[in-house]
Amino acid sequence: MYPVSYEADYKSEQNRATTFFRIILAIPWLIVAYVYEIAATFTLFFAWVAIVITGRYPEGLYKLNAGFVRYYVRVNAWVFLQTDEWPPFGITDDPAYPIRVNVAPRAQQQSRLSAFFRIILAIPMLIVAYAVNYAHLLIGVIAWLTIVFRGYLPEQLNTAMTFCNGFYARTYGYLALLTDDYPPIGEEKAKGVGNVPAAPSTPPMPPAL
Repeated sequence: MYPVSYEADYKSEQNRATTFFRIILAIPWLIVAYVYEIAATFTLFFAWVAIVITGRYPEGLYKLNAGFVRYYVRVNAWVFLQTDEWPPFGITDDPAYPIRVNVAPRAQQQSRLSAFFRIILAIPMLIVAYAVNYAHLLIGVIAWLTIVFRGYLPEQLNTAMTFCNGFYARTYGYLALLTDDYPPIGEEKAKGVGNVPAAPSTPPMPPAL
């Protein structure tokens, strides 16, 4: 399993009024996101210096930057209508909230070279993110129209939103130096999960009478 993962509880019925005014309602969360972004500029730089010099991510900075990633993704999922529930303003994990960004404990040692060249290494993911952003915007518009006029979020749109937000979570986590593992495009399963044993080539013989 990738060290940064995304989960979203699906709820079909959505509030038409809060959906219609979602961008306006999101203003307080976007202001807080801007403040967090300023703070993250410094905490990420300090973490980058620490990893490049010592090969270790300071625990306090790791929790802060993981929290910033969690906040951005939760708010983004809410703004783009994957959930109706107001997101928390804090950066700590909230298992009760329908949008969850899970971050594994920090590694004891990280690659100094990978951290040093992280922006360059992330360029392919940023190019993909550019395309995902456009797709996500289209999905959000379709979701907005469907919820406002019909009052529900189609499951297919929810699945597409989960893909986009999961991609953001993994990419942001990689940019925030939370892991050295290169983020996959799609969701990565844990080893051994979802492996169904192959059916026998011939059906078993009935027991003798």
